[in-house]
Amino acid sequence: MDKQLTTLIVGGVAGGATTAARLSRLGAGRRIVIIERGGYVSFANCGLPYYIGDVIPEQSSLILASPELFRSRYGIEVLLNHEAISIDAASSTLIVRNLATGEELPMPYDELVLSPGAAPFRPPMPGIDLAGVMTLRTVPDAEAVKAYIGRHHVRSALIVGAGFIGLEVAENLRELGLEVTLVEGAPHILPPLDTHMSGYVSRLLEERGLRIETGKIAQGIRRTEDGRLQAYADAWESPAADMILLSIGVRPETSLARTAGIETGKTGGIIVDTQMKTSVPGIWAVGDAVEVVSRVTGRPMLLALAGAAQKQARIAAASIMGRQEEFHGVLGTSVLRIFGTTVAMTGMNPDTLARLGYEDDYEYIDAHPYQHVTYYPGATPIHMRLVYRKKDGLILGATAIGENDAARKIDVIAALMSKNGTVYDLEEAEMCYSPQEGAAKDAVNMVGMAAANNLRGLHPLAHAGDIGRPGTFLLDVREVAETVRQPFAGAVNIPLSQLRSRWQELPGDRTILVLCQVGVRGYNATRFLCNMGLDARNLSGGYITMSLGS
Repeated sequence: MDKQLTTLIVGGVAGGATTAARLSRLGAGRRIVIIERGGYVSFANCGLPYYIGDVIPEQSSLILASPELFRSRYGIEVLLNHEAISIDAASSTLIVRNLATGEELPMPYDELVLSPGAAPFRPPMPGIDLAGVMTLRTVPDAEAVKAYIGRHHVRSALIVGAGFIGLEVAENLRELGLEVTLVEGAPHILPPLDTHMSGYVSRLLEERGLRIETGKIAQGIRRTEDGRLQAYADAWESPAADMILLSIGVRPETSLARTAGIETGKTGGIIVDTQMKTSVPGIWAVGDAVEVVSRVTGRPMLLALAGAAQKQARIAAASIMGRQEEFHGVLGTSVLRIFGTTVAMTGMNPDTLARLGYEDDYEYIDAHPYQHVTYYPGATPIHMRLVYRKKDGLILGATAIGENDAARKIDVIAALMSKNGTVYDLEEAEMCYSPQEGAAKDAVNMVGMAAANNLRGLHPLAHAGDIGRPGTFLLDVREVAETVRQPFAGAVNIPLSQLRSRWQELPGDRTILVLCQVGVRGYNATRFLCNMGLDARNLSGGYITMSLGS
C-alpha cells in the first residue's frame, strides 16, 4: 500500500484555509493538517471594525468555518492554539508547540505551506504597552477593544495610522458617539491614494466631525495628568484621548520561514515563484507574508489583501497536486466604504509612479461623471482619476470616489488592466445602460474617451500645477452666475456661450488654460480655441478638481 502523503499548512484564514480546502477537492487520500496558533481557523478579519461598531452584532457572524466543518466537509485536521516554531527542512519536519501545555511535537511532512500572515506593526517606543493602547488584527483583539470601551466608558479615541483599517475603525467609533482623532505620518490620509484624491476623503471625515493630523510621526505615548493617553514627538503632541488604537501597518511574519533558510526579498516578504514555491524544495508560501509582483511596474511589493491570498492559495494547492497553474502578480485593487461613500482604486497613482521614477511616462485625467443619467432621480457624481502610459495608452491605474457605483467602475477597469487593456479599450467597452443603472456613455467610457482623445492630440491637458506658470492665461468658461457662486482666483471669465464671438479677446502668445466646472465644457472650449489656432489646454476635472487643492 502506498504511503499516505501529508501536507502541513501553517496558518488558517484566507490563505491557509483556502489552500487546505482546494487540496481536498483536487485529490483523495492525502492527510491535510492546518496548524493555527489562534483560537479560530477561519474568521472574517475584514469585519472586525464593524463588530467593534456593533454593525455586526454577534461575534459568531465573524467565524466562517470551524474545525468540525473542516473535518466533516473536507476531511481536514485542524490544530488550534498550536504554534509552528521551527522547520527542519533537511528532514522535512515541522516543530509545533501546544500553547496550552507547552509540549513540542515534531510533525513530518511531504509538503509544507506557510500562511503565517502579517502582524500589526508595534514600533519600539515609550508607552506602547500602556493600558488602553491597542491593535486590531484578530477576534480577541476586537473583543479587547469592545471591552475596554465599555469598561472604561471611553468617550474619545486617538487612531495612529490612517490607512484602511484605521479609517474603518474611526468611522465605527464615531458612529458610537466617540470623539475621534486620526494621526497619520504620511502627508495625507489613506496613503494608497495620491495626495489629491485623498483630499475628497479628508473633507468627508472632517464634515463628520473627525479631527485629522497628517505628517505627524508619534515617537512615544504617555499618560496626561488626568490619566488619559497622548501620543507625542519632539515638537508635537496629540490631543489627549481615553484610548489609542495603533493602525500603522503590518509586517510579514517571516521568522518561521527564516528557520528553514527560506529567502526573503527587499520588501521583507517571502520570495515565491509563480507557483508559490519558496526557495526551499517542498515548501510553499501564500498570503500576507509573501512578496508579490506589481503587474503595473513589474517590481516586488507587499499586499495584505484577502483576495490575493485566496488566489495564491488556489495556485499553491494546484502546484502541490502537480497542476501547472500560475499566479501572475497583483494590481492592488481595493475598496473602502466610509460614511456612505465608496473609495475604490486599482494599479498605480501619479504620486507612486513619480516616486518610482516614471514621471515622464504617464498622463492622467480627472472626471466627475454620474453613476447614471442625471434626469433619473438619485444621480450622484463619481470623482475619477485615470492614469495611463503616454506612448500607447496602457492603463496604469484608476481611482473612483462616490456614493454609488464607484467600486463597479474600478472593477471594470481592473479587469481590463489584467488583460493589458488600454484607454482605447475603455472608450469601446460595452457597458450596461438603463436610466437607473448607467448612461449611454458610461463613466468608464467617458474617462476612456477623454484619455484617448488626449493621446490623439485632440484633448491637450493641463493640471493644477500648471496654473500660474509663466506664459499661461487662465480662462474660466463657466456662466457668470457660476463664477459668482464659486469664483476661481486669477481667472478671466468668458462663458462658453459667448466664446465664439469673444475669442479674439484672448492673448495669442500665451497658453490658454481652460477651466469649467467638471471639464466637459472646458474640452469643448479647448477644441474651439485650438481650431482657431490658439494654444489651449483643458484643466482636467475643472473647478471641482482644481478647488480641492487650492
